[in-house]
Amino acid sequence: MKSIQIFDPALCCSSGVCGVDVDQQLVSFAADLAWAQQGGARIERFNLAQQPMAFAENATV
Repeated sequence: MKSIQIFDPALCCSSGVCGVDVDQQLVSFAADLAWAQQGGARIERFNLAQQPMAFAENATV
């Protein structure tokens, strides 16, 4: 099965609900991502602030 890798910029969290301003796009994306994963999609999500090695190890990124 193929997988999708998502490389987010440096964020405090991937949900979009932390901090002063809630980013509705991140909230919606997190919900869509969870829905796809529950349906069997293989999706990995990397956050530059929390997983910098995933960025460094991927030549395309």
